[in-house]
Amino acid sequence: MKAMHLQSLLDAYRDLSESAFLQYTAQFDMEKMRTNELDDLNQLVEELTATGKPSLHHFFVGYKIKQISKEFDLLRIGKNYIVNIELKSESTKQRMRKQLQQNVYYLKFLEVDILSFTFVSSTKTLYQLKDDKLIKVSFLHLLKVLENQQIRLLTNIDDVFDPINYLVSPFELPHAFINGEYFLTSPQMTFKREILDLVEHNTSVVIDGAPGTGKTLLTYDLVKTWRKAGKRVVLVHGNVLNKGQRILNEQYGWTIQTVDVMSLANVDIVVIDEAQKLSYEQLQRIRAELLESKIPAVFSLDAGYYLFGEGHRIDVRGYIEKHFATKIYELKMVMRYNKEMQSFVHQLFDQRLVIEKQHFPNISVHYFSTEAAFTQHIEECKRTNWLVVDCYHFERPTTRDILGHEFNRVCVIIDNHFTYKANGRLSAARKSATIDPLQVLYHTIIRTRKKLQLVIVDNVTILQAIINLLKNEH
Repeated sequence: MKAMHLQSLLDAYRDLSESAFLQYTAQFDMEKMRTNELDDLNQLVEELTATGKPSLHHFFVGYKIKQISKEFDLLRIGKNYIVNIELKSESTKQRMRKQLQQNVYYLKFLEVDILSFTFVSSTKTLYQLKDDKLIKVSFLHLLKVLENQQIRLLTNIDDVFDPINYLVSPFELPHAFINGEYFLTSPQMTFKREILDLVEHNTSVVIDGAPGTGKTLLTYDLVKTWRKAGKRVVLVHGNVLNKGQRILNEQYGWTIQTVDVMSLANVDIVVIDEAQKLSYEQLQRIRAELLESKIPAVFSLDAGYYLFGEGHRIDVRGYIEKHFATKIYELKMVMRYNKEMQSFVHQLFDQRLVIEKQHFPNISVHYFSTEAAFTQHIEECKRTNWLVVDCYHFERPTTRDILGHEFNRVCVIIDNHFTYKANGRLSAARKSATIDPLQVLYHTIIRTRKKLQLVIVDNVTILQAIINLLKNEH
């Protein structure tokens, strides 16, 4: 998105036809503004202009942080502080304060002071968040704030916002999660309200979402909400407990169990996370215990999950829909995973995909056919804290170490067991019935947050394909 002059925006709105105005705003990568928003903005500018000569340039209007869709009405980035102004036709102080507090959370990662305001057009009143309190301020005060701001010139505002900063994982950052240092998206909030109501009336639900859709955060936020309300909640995890879950148990008094030791005695609600990993026998046991205890259940799962060869595949969601009276909630917007990695892995796995040109600045490729040099490179990666994953000789980290986690810097080894089929799909010889190198490769790349190294060993065909992909000649 490009910055603009607020008066220029209003002049164009007043003088241009609707279609011409949309073309005008499109050059700034702005989404369509509602009429009431433009009217509110016009009133704000009029009040500021009546007070003096306001500095109205270099504003980002309706900016949304990528992947999480957090929106700011007016945002101006400065070297000395950030100015955020929200526009309201009418509102309550409680709602305005809550919104500005959330905005401060999202802006604090820019590491400069944040001056947050709300303008209410119906009363022509201006408020500022100060020391976590909402106070009424004058337009002269805002005028001086804008005048004294040292503008930071940005070619692309997305460059200063890293979505990774806002995607708190209960596993990776359990303390931040418990302290509430996160916010749910609008779809998550809507689902949460409905699920709380359904479970209160003893109805079970399914939360279905692919990796990165915020399924786990919503699930654990629900558990936290119920616990705060005094509900006795047991969270059953469909795998071995990870470090974050053990911290929640030991330091915060949560009850997170595996299926093997599951106990539903004296429980109000049961939440089953990673339910897609359950076996048929485990599902039958859970069904029997739920029928006996007559308590509502929340099943959190990825219906499209493909097991790493761990037994035969089970349609867990189909089983739940058949045997339980449930309502299904599907999270579809991928927000957690790096979109650069997503686009890359999809094109890597299928050469037939036609995707618009994209840069891959965080992905590098290294080729070795000399064993000594390859070994030296891998040892250096390990020494400098890269996660090294050999997709074919896959022993450590294990699949449970990868699933449900994310990694900042990943080095993936792809050897000559990988090739492309005639139909353009990537394939790999299987080492055993329990390890699928393709699945190891996919889940490792998709869970890379920042930097990815692809180390190609004695496989010129794959090397050339990846080079072409990175050059957008795929």
